Amino acid sequence: MRHQRMKLWVAAEQTLHKWGESLKECGIDLLVAQKEEPAEEVDGLLLTRLGDYSRLQELGGNSLRQEKSPVLLLVFGDEAPYGWADELAAACEASQKPYEVVRMSLWSGKERVLLGGGPVGQQMRRLCRLLADHGKLSMVCGRREVDEAIRQLPRYLAWKERFYWEMGEACDDNGVSLKQVSRALGLDTRVGQGWLDPVHQDHSLVCAWLVRECQHVLQKTKIERIALIGPADLWNKMPQGWLADKAVAVYTGTDEPFPNEARPGWVRCDSWKAAVQEADLLVIGDGLEVVAELSLQELAHTMRQSLVVDAASCFPAQEAQLFCKGYRAVGEKTNVWE
Repeated sequence: MRHQRMKLWVAAEQTLHKWGESLKECGIDLLVAQKEEPAEEVDGLLLTRLGDYSRLQELGGNSLRQEKSPVLLLVFGDEAPYGWADELAAACEASQKPYEVVRMSLWSGKERVLLGGGPVGQQMRRLCRLLADHGKLSMVCGRREVDEAIRQLPRYLAWKERFYWEMGEACDDNGVSLKQVSRALGLDTRVGQGWLDPVHQDHSLVCAWLVRECQHVLQKTKIERIALIGPADLWNKMPQGWLADKAVAVYTGTDEPFPNEARPGWVRCDSWKAAVQEADLLVIGDGLEVVAELSLQELAHTMRQSLVVDAASCFPAQEAQLFCKGYRAVGEKTNVWE
């Protein structure tokens, strides 16, 4: 059975590159608006930021017409200003333009979708059917309610992350495992098992912990070469000089540029193996996908000294201690270097 699809105009190539694949999975195909394109080929406009609407109107969006349903204005993503979708809807109603404004956000790993707008709107019903047809679970609410959920989610995740970092310190002080305690808390369905989001909301917490733990190991052990695995924006936020006089190799897991002028002497590697080769210390700053695939036995064999400081708690502590000379994760024994 062939799935139905929807076509929307976007104002810039940048939007197409950023969201094209994700929305294609939802049954929505994006086309960059051009003046010479016939407006009848699309179902509406995708708006992600201020300026998109006026730009698309200039390119022919004003002439869009649908025979049996209103033109869709899909306000999408977390860059759209708070309340903008409601303002567009009010303006369209006041000018009697045949538009239906829907607020949309991908949720929970892109498997779920928030939709804001009139629950009985023709385009709203069509979007719900389209998403269901492509295996996406959607929730319909008000446009401003989607805005509020987008605004509150990072605040909640940041609060949750701070809670678990603070609990990790308490676990350290009392000689118990944060991972085990968090699993125990997660048995309560009000808490759940997602104890620490792999994408950190607050880099300051990670940075402070990494500086402290690396100072411990540098004071106790002779270290010459250090490997860093984690995103570039995390390492850029680390204080200057925290690894002074050490040979540092970095693997970020992406092709994003790394500012060598900010970290002179650091070597950018294109694989985790190249980064950890003959390293004395491995510092894991974030849970990159590649880290979960690492073999601890191979990792220990590749390094000169298998010392690991892991801010993402990527490995079971008992297994890591079996293969590594020293392993330190959040909430897993502060005296590991003593």
